[in-house]
Amino acid sequence: MSARRLAAAAGAAAALLAGAAPALADWGPGADVLSVDNVRGEQGDSATQFAQVSDQGRYVVMQTKSTNFFGDGDPDPPGLTRAGGVFRYDRDTGGIALVADGDFLDEDDGAVVLRGAANPSISADGRYVVFSTAQKLAPQDVNDNIDVYRRDMDVPLAADRAAGGAYTLVSAKDGGDVAPDYPPRDTPVPGRNPGSQVWPGTAISADGNVVAFRTADTASDLPDRPTADTPAQEVLVRDIAARRTVLLTRDSTTREPVGGSFGPVVLSRDGSTVAWVGQQAPRQTRFLPGEVLDSGANFYLWRRWADPGATTRRVTGVSDPDDPACPPGAGVGQSPTATGPCYGPLTSPEEFSSSNIGSAAPALSGDGYRVAFLAAGGARPQGDVNPGLDLWMTSMRDGVTRKAGTRELTRDATQGNPRASGQVSSVAMSADGDHLAFTTGRSAFLLTSPTAVGPFHETGTASVGGEELYALDLGADQITRVLFSADGGDADGGALANPTLSSNGGLIAFTSPATNLFFGDANQQPDAFVVSHRVPPAAAPPPAGTQVKPGIFSFDSPTGAIARTLSAKAHRRADGSVVLEIRTPAAGKVAVVATERKPPKKKATAKKKSSKKAKKSAAATVAKVTATAKDGKTLTVVLKAKGRFATTVKKGGSVLAKAVVTFVPAKGTTRHKTVDVTFRKAAKKAASKKSRKAVRR
Repeated sequence: MSARRLAAAAGAAAALLAGAAPALADWGPGADVLSVDNVRGEQGDSATQFAQVSDQGRYVVMQTKSTNFFGDGDPDPPGLTRAGGVFRYDRDTGGIALVADGDFLDEDDGAVVLRGAANPSISADGRYVVFSTAQKLAPQDVNDNIDVYRRDMDVPLAADRAAGGAYTLVSAKDGGDVAPDYPPRDTPVPGRNPGSQVWPGTAISADGNVVAFRTADTASDLPDRPTADTPAQEVLVRDIAARRTVLLTRDSTTREPVGGSFGPVVLSRDGSTVAWVGQQAPRQTRFLPGEVLDSGANFYLWRRWADPGATTRRVTGVSDPDDPACPPGAGVGQSPTATGPCYGPLTSPEEFSSSNIGSAAPALSGDGYRVAFLAAGGARPQGDVNPGLDLWMTSMRDGVTRKAGTRELTRDATQGNPRASGQVSSVAMSADGDHLAFTTGRSAFLLTSPTAVGPFHETGTASVGGEELYALDLGADQITRVLFSADGGDADGGALANPTLSSNGGLIAFTSPATNLFFGDANQQPDAFVVSHRVPPAAAPPPAGTQVKPGIFSFDSPTGAIARTLSAKAHRRADGSVVLEIRTPAAGKVAVVATERKPPKKKATAKKKSSKKAKKSAAATVAKVTATAKDGKTLTVVLKAKGRFATTVKKGGSVLAKAVVTFVPAKGTTRHKTVDVTFRKAAKKAASKKSRKAVRR
C-alpha cells in the first residue's frame, strides 16, 4: 500500500483488529486522495473530472475545476477567473504542480471567455503531458480554435505562457510547426471554436514523442493540404521529433480522407498503434458480402500506423475476414447461430440497438496488439443478444483470426437478474496487457471465467454518483472489486468513467464523489484517488461450491495453446523489507537478486569517484533470495536489505534497487523479469499538530 493518510491507516487497522471489516481480496480499504494541496492543507474546492497515473506510479495528472491549487504568485488575469486546469500530483513528495490553465471565465457573469486545458495524458516518466486547449501557448498558434499541446514539466512556466518553451504545438501541419487552418464557422464562438482534441489518458506514447488526436466538427488543412478542405472528424498521429503528421482515416482505395471519427482515439504506449471508434468503416477496411454496410454506424478500427503498407483493420465483428479458410467471395448471413470460417465472434455488430459505443474507448496493451473493448453483440453461436455493452478482449497479431483471438469477459443478464445487468461503461488496460480496470453498475457476473472473487454487494450496487470499479487480472483469471471505504465497508459513492492503470496494473487511478474513501473528506466534491494492489493472504483452498478456474486462455496464439509469461509485482512493508509477488508459467526454481539502483545523476562536482568504483557501487547486491515455484500458484518472497543497506534502512533512509527475477523451469527456457523496488521503513512517529491540519495522501 502506498503512503496512505495516517488517520485512515490507523482507523482501518483498528477496524480490522475489532473484526468489523470484511476479508478483502486484492485491494485494501480506502484510497489515497490526490486532488489536494498538501502545502496549504486543502482539498480541491471543486470537482475533479479525470486522473491518469504514470507508468511507474509516481505521478498522477488530473483535470479539475478547483481554483485553490494555483500558486500565490500566479494570480488570475484582470476581470477573469480560472476554473481550475490540468495539474500533476507527485505521490512521492505530495506536491502539486500546474500543467496548464483551465477555462477562463468572466469574473462578473461566469461565462466562458476562453476554453482551457482538458483531457490530459501523461508520459511514462511523468515529464510530458498532452492536452487540448484554445489558449495560444506557442508563437505558431495563430488560429482561434482549440488545438493540441504538449507540456514539458522540466521547463518552468513563464508569466507569458507562450514564452519560455514549456509548450509544444502538437496539432501542427506535416513537415513543420505551422498551426492548422480551420475555416470560419457560420456562427463563431470566440475562444472556444472547435479544432483538434485528444481523448484523456490514451493520447501520448511512453516517451512523450508520439501523440494521437482527431479533428472535431470542422474541416482543416491537416495534415498537409493547401486549403482547409480535409473533412471533419479525422484521426491523425503526430511524431513531434520528426515534425511528421499522418492522417489515418482514409479511403482504402482512393486514399482520400473520409472522416467519421466522433469519439475516442487511443494510442499504444510504444507509439506504434492507434485504435479508434469511427464511422465510414466500409470505406476504410474490408467487409464480407452479407454484412450490413452502414456508413453511419460506429465500429472499432485499428492500425499499426508507422508500419509501411499497414492497413486499417476491424477489431471484431460478425464476420472474420482474417480467417484464411474463408473462401474468396464468400459471405455471411444474418443468423446469430450460424458458424463457419467466414463468421466472426459476435452475433451482431459491436454497436447494436440502443447500445452506442460512440464514447466507449477501446484499451490497448503497450505494444498495441491486445485490445479490450465494449460490444453489445452476443457471443456466436448463441441465439440471444445481450441488451447491454459487455467487456471483450482480442489479439490483433498476424495469423490470429477474429474467432481464435477474441474472448468474452463479461455477459449481461438478459432477464431476471438485476445484479448482473446494465452496461459496462468504460475499460482501461495496463501496458503489460495483463490487467484491466472497468466500471459498471453490475455486482454479479454470469460467466464461470473469469472467476468473480468477492465480496460484492448482495443486492445490486450501493454506489451513488458513479458505478462500481473492478480489476480484472488476466493471469489469475479473476475479477475483484476495488472500491471500499477507509474502514473496509462499502464506499458511499461510485467511480466515474475512465479509470487508468500503472504499467503493471498495481495502481488504479480514478475519480469519485465518494466521501468515505479516506477519513476527513470534507469538500463534498468528486476527487481524484489512487488505490494499490495489496499482497494477498497465504493461498487457501476455495470455499465449497466455488467454481474452479479453467485453463489459461491465450490471446496471442492462433491455436489457443498456453502462452503464459513470468510476472512480478513489488510491495513495500512497514519494516523496510519488500514483498515480491511472482507468477511463473510452470513449476521450477526462482532466484531473485536486488542490486543497487542509483538515483538520477546530479551535476558533476570537482571531486569525482573513479568510474571503476562507481560501476562497482552501482552493481552492489542489496538482497537476494531463492524459492521453488509450483505451476499455477502465486509465489510470495520477502527481500530484506543486507549489510550497509540494512543500516541505511534502519536509520530511516531509502535504498533504490533493481530486482531481477530469474525463473528456471524443469524443462524449457530460462526467463527473466526486472522490477524496480525501494527499501524504506514506514514512518512511526505520530503526525505533529500542525501537519494533522493538512490533508495527506
